[in-house]
Amino acid sequence: MFLRTYRRSPQRRLLRAVVFILGALFLLDLLTLLKHHREFSRNLVAHSYPELSTLPSPLQNQKIFICAQFWTSAKIIQDRWGQALLDLIGVLGKDNVYVSIYESGSLDDTKAILQFLDKVLADNNIPRTVILDPTTHADEINAGPLDEQGNPRPGWIQTTTVGAGKEMRRIPYLARLRNRVLQPLFNLHSKGQTYDKILFLNDVVFRPSDVLSLLATNQGSFSAACALDFHYPPAYYDTFVLRDSQGNGTIMTSFPYFESPDSREAMLQGRAVKVRSCWNGMVAMDSSPFYEGLRFRALPDSLASKHVEASECCLIHTDMAAMNMAGSGVYLNPAVRVGYTVEAYNSTHTDPDGTFVSSTQYVSGVWSNRIKRILAPRVTKQAKEVAKRMERWTRESKDSLEKREENGQLCIIPEQHILIWNGWKHT
Repeated sequence: MFLRTYRRSPQRRLLRAVVFILGALFLLDLLTLLKHHREFSRNLVAHSYPELSTLPSPLQNQKIFICAQFWTSAKIIQDRWGQALLDLIGVLGKDNVYVSIYESGSLDDTKAILQFLDKVLADNNIPRTVILDPTTHADEINAGPLDEQGNPRPGWIQTTTVGAGKEMRRIPYLARLRNRVLQPLFNLHSKGQTYDKILFLNDVVFRPSDVLSLLATNQGSFSAACALDFHYPPAYYDTFVLRDSQGNGTIMTSFPYFESPDSREAMLQGRAVKVRSCWNGMVAMDSSPFYEGLRFRALPDSLASKHVEASECCLIHTDMAAMNMAGSGVYLNPAVRVGYTVEAYNSTHTDPDGTFVSSTQYVSGVWSNRIKRILAPRVTKQAKEVAKRMERWTRESKDSLEKREENGQLCIIPEQHILIWNGWKHT
């Protein structure tokens, strides 16, 4: 009698109705997301450009200054990068490119492989500068924190490493090398030769079609356009630099990555994603800001001594914005994926429909992103810590002759990166 009463009770009917409604909403959401995944895949294909002739006509004869810097990268150059560069030049036309490569102090056969590549470029009359610098990390470190006159060298700070004294920072060193690889651009400019875009290539696996698709980002209207880079898919790699449209780091390393509504929705649609900063293994940048004085830099040593750091590849974007020369926008292009290994590249280019995200990954990524956004604090612990250290640095300016202003706060993380003889380390 009791069971019969319960089965007919209003509570039971209400529970069944709630379960039915939740099930229907779940199914509707699932079907909606699957539809969006199909649109996402179609957009990726639509924004992929396999040949130069498929680009919008104004983009077909751009002058491209190609930059690369290497350290201990022999395998990737020999296996894929060198041939990919030659293939790219063949597509763009050697009259439309200049290649600038800078290598320093590698611990493997990088120099020998680049010497061979330089010869191939020379034999094909491709304009280039290839510098093989014998200076090693050990040489840089052994030079010490003081110059010949006993004056402090920039880029050295006191760290928490016991007994180490001052140590050499990694980011000022990298910024200096990036500016060196750009020097031929300025030398050519002084002779009246200019380039439309600067293409920065890391030691990544890529194809010419990836570069063409990157150059076509937002129909070619951008201040900077970046690929997505992968080392261990499905997680993307360059968390140090990527910042969404609100200036925040990504909320997750797998698709769809972003917390910002604008960035997240563009990614879910497979369109060019508006961001504040990116690099991600391959980036094309408008050359105009560089002709106006834009250069790579690091945070001031006095700020870095507060145990914070920022990538030179992020600061270049905030400095460009500070010059009011980022009006065309900074974009991440999900139609362009590069890899730090052949396996990573291939695993993000296996699907014949052009996508790198399966329907299952798409749905689970959206649901995971929703949960993370609900649980995420309005201001992260890391952001609070950075703000506190910057406030202390600014407050101490009254005891210093240094002008303490920094426009790159969105780039800063609470870490310290120190150069060592065989790479770099955290302190």
